[in-house]
This record gives sequence, structure tokens and C-alpha cells, in this order.
Amino acid sequence: MPTGDTVPSSSEAGWKSYLGDLWNAPPGAKAALSGCLLLMLVSPSGLSAMTTFVIPSFAKDTGAAESSGILVFVTLPLLIGPIALPFAGRWVDQLGARRVAIRSAVLYAALTALIPACGSSVPALAVVMILSSTFGFMAGLAVVFKVISVWLPQHKGFGFALIGVAPSAAAAVFSPVFQWLISGGAGLGWKGTYLLVAVVIALVAIPTAMFLISEPTAPRVTGPELELPRLPGIPLPKAIRTRVWISITISLAFAAAGPMVVRQIAVGFFSERGFSEATVSLTLSALFATSVVGLLVGGLVLDRTDRPWVVVPMLAAVPMGLVIAFVNHGSIPLLFVAMILLGFAYGAESSLGPFLIARYFGLTSFAQLQGLTLAISTLSLGLAPYLVSAVQSATGSYTVPVLALTVMTLVAVVLAALLPKFPPQWKIESSPDLATESA
Repeated sequence: MPTGDTVPSSSEAGWKSYLGDLWNAPPGAKAALSGCLLLMLVSPSGLSAMTTFVIPSFAKDTGAAESSGILVFVTLPLLIGPIALPFAGRWVDQLGARRVAIRSAVLYAALTALIPACGSSVPALAVVMILSSTFGFMAGLAVVFKVISVWLPQHKGFGFALIGVAPSAAAAVFSPVFQWLISGGAGLGWKGTYLLVAVVIALVAIPTAMFLISEPTAPRVTGPELELPRLPGIPLPKAIRTRVWISITISLAFAAAGPMVVRQIAVGFFSERGFSEATVSLTLSALFATSVVGLLVGGLVLDRTDRPWVVVPMLAAVPMGLVIAFVNHGSIPLLFVAMILLGFAYGAESSLGPFLIARYFGLTSFAQLQGLTLAISTLSLGLAPYLVSAVQSATGSYTVPVLALTVMTLVAVVLAALLPKFPPQWKIESSPDLATESA
């Protein structure tokens, strides 16, 4: 990877030099970063606020139960869509980010346009929703982390944080817009809104992938039949057998389940503790707002440290928030404290995964490793709320599932505390995989 084409790292220490390097980034890096943010704005994550209003509209139009709507529009796409990410990551490593982004964006827009045509057929709608989400994840998540890693190798923590901020900000802005489009004055309903969204995806994602997404020119190793980019790092088969990767994956999957479960069961769980629905909605807003702070603070801190222990307090905020939420009965300030802790961790975790993968394993198989790690974490996000809700239905209380969840998040903190020292920065001339292997 030619350092001269990427955002360089200043030889001077300090935040001024760090920010100055970003400001003086080459035009290609700035364009690629802008493209990544645009792709995330129209990704399934950026459009997630839509489902809140689509589900009741779908149930009203078709006569189906709202649980069927949740299964079709939320659960199945979230569980099945990310399975494609490791394969998409491999294609990104082999074909390049731009090619994968263009093809995936075209299919994402086309399949989204087909959603209204499925009408009231739940099986057909489920298949198209899963395919649409899959290509949406491929056009966004499978591409953007690799692009950030190669353009901003010394500032990737901050870049990953921006990638997480984009869908959070989009959800906050789009939520009232979707309400107005689907059930408000616009009167488009869920079908008309999906058609409009498909047009927006086509107008934003496809040109972005074609003209903004890029990777710096890498030196080539010429051979008799092919040319391969010379990127430093550990290949996928070797990386996934290391204790470091297994610890990172389990730690992120367990810790991410905490904030997600609280978001999904917030009304029922906190009503048992004497809080009104209006109060819960305010604290959820605090959670989302603090997640943006967690994203930015986490990314900046990760870029400025060589010590993996900084990950520990970020993840420890999850069990702390869960314990406070569990023992608190009626104290609104303590409820806000719990949600702020969960929100900070929720935001910081978005930067942790790609940063740790790139730091420990380099760029050789980065997209595949990140895709596999993200797929496993997303499975946890999809299953944990359902399991907690199912146990609550069986026992009549959230006590057992929330305590079990708290134990899981404590395991995540312990695994993070046991991570070995970071290897040296990855460069073509060095082989820091030896440090990781010995850890």
C-alpha cells in the first residue's frame, strides 16, 4: 500500500498534527470518505427508521398480524442478510471495492423497487426483503470499512466512527419524514414509500459507487499470469484460528446484545420499574444521542493509542448500564445514567470491530474478516431480543434473561481485558503477524 497516496501520519505527536493530517488528505481520500458516508445514508441501517411506520401500515393494508410484519421487515433481513457479508468481503478483497459497490447498488435499488409488487404475499415479500437487504449490506457495510482502512490507515478509528454516525444521524432525521410519507400528509403508504426509496437509492448509491468510491493505487507484484495487490496482513484462514480473533468476535457479539435488547424491550422492562412510556422514549433519545458521542470519542481514542486496554472501559459501560437499569425502580436520573452508558458503548462498539481487525490482522483479508465478524455480531443482535422476550413470556419476568445478558456482557469485558498488546503498525516491510501468533 503506497503511503504516499493515502492520508499520512505526521511525525509530530499531538492532536493538532493528527487533525492537520486529516485536513490535508488527498482529494481521492476525501471523495472516498464522502462516498462511504453517502452509501451508509441509503443503506438498510440508514433507512431503519422506516420499518417503525411500515409495519403498522402493512398490517392495516394486508390484514396480517404486526408480528408477521416484524418477522418480514426486521427479523429475517437482520438474521439472513449479513450472512453474505463474509463472501462480499472476499469479493471486495479480490475485485476491488468499486466493482462490488456498483453491482450491489444496482441490485439493491432494483429489488427495493420490487417490494411493493409482492403485495400481501408474505413469503414473496420475505424473499424480496431478504435479497434487498443483502445487497444493501453488500453495497454499504461490505465496502466502506475496506475503503476507510486503505485510504486512512492512521485515522481509521475516526473514519469508522463517521461510518457509524451516518446511519444514526439518518435515522434521527428520516424518522419524521417516513412518518409523513407513510401515514401522514403525503399519503404514499408503505408501497409508495418503498418505490420512492428505490428511486433515491438508485440516484444516490449508483453514482456514488461509480464516481466516489475508490482505493489508492497499490504497488503490483507482476507475474506471468496475474497481478496481485501487495497488502500487508494475515490471511483469513490463519486469522480465524487465532485466539485474538475469536476473543474479539465473541466480545463484540456479547457486548452489542446489551444495548440492542434494552432498546427492543424498553417499554415493557422499564414499565415494570415504574416508568411511563413517555419517560422511556426520552431516555431512548438520550441513548441514541450518546451513541454518536461514543462513536466519535471511541474512534479518536483508538487512533491515538497503542494500548488495547482502552477497549475495556468502552465495553464495561454495557454491564454497568444493565445493572443500573435492573436495580433502579423509579429514579429518572439513574435511568438516564443507565441509558447514557449503554448509548456510549453502543456507539463505541461500532468503531471497535473494524479497528481491532485492521490493527491485529492488517489489510490482506480485512474485508472478509470484517464481514465475518460483523455477520456473527449481527446474528447476536437479531437473536438476543427475541430470546429475552421469549424467556420473559415463559417466566413472566425479565429478571432471569436480563441477569443472563449481564453475565454475557461481563464475559465480553473479560475477553477484551485479555487481548494481547497490539502488533507493530502494518507495513510492507514488516511482519507483525509473528507478534499476533505468539500472543
